[in-house]
Amino acid sequence: MKPTAALVRLGGGLFGDRRRLGSLAAAAAAAGVLASGAQAAPKAASQSIVAQAIRPAVAVYRKPGARRPFTTLRNPNAHGSQLVFLVKSRRPGWEHVYLPMRPDGATGWIRDSQVQLAIDPYRIVVSLGRHRITVYKGRRIFYAAPAGVGRSVTSTPTGTYYLVELLEQTDPSGPYGPYAFGLSAFSKVLYSFGGGPGEIGLHGTDEPSGLGTDVSHGCIRISNAGITKLAHTLPLGTPITIMH
Repeated sequence: MKPTAALVRLGGGLFGDRRRLGSLAAAAAAAGVLASGAQAAPKAASQSIVAQAIRPAVAVYRKPGARRPFTTLRNPNAHGSQLVFLVKSRRPGWEHVYLPMRPDGATGWIRDSQVQLAIDPYRIVVSLGRHRITVYKGRRIFYAAPAGVGRSVTSTPTGTYYLVELLEQTDPSGPYGPYAFGLSAFSKVLYSFGGGPGEIGLHGTDEPSGLGTDVSHGCIRISNAGITKLAHTLPLGTPITIMH
């Protein structure tokens, strides 16, 4: 996936100045099959389902068939990126999805009619104790490398999350490298950072000596070559599991 021609300057989050890249639809072509409605399903546990919003807003319910939504999410999101969800489970006409909001790991139910579904063969695993990131394509390792993670006072939250947006940095040699993914995870300490809500990022770095250590405000840092590879490969919605 290459950057789109029209990039919007944005700010905030835990990874500073950024510019929006292409939607899930462009990335899904590289990931596998794009399907509509309730027909898409993973062929194996090594795959996941991503739901891409196709309406200007998506209503989120506590349970299938609930009379009123408990929240409504805008599409595009507040940063101008396509609204996507990682699907946790399914019922006829409904998707149980992870949400890009606090508290970490929040879930809700959305109607099939509000999204388009894609099969994603990629998944990310981050081991905080080993300071390592591993990206799988199916059951094979696609990428593995040392990672810088949060310090003890600004720790990286553990749990199951997903890639919410992909952003190109205006200064590729700056502290966040050439690209940054925004995750559905949020800092448990910083509720405001750099003009944003404390969103955790996966990004490059201008200090490669910090890779393999506890170094960040909660974000996950990898090499600039690594983040460039992932930015040109991973679809939005790709799951990321962060463990101790």
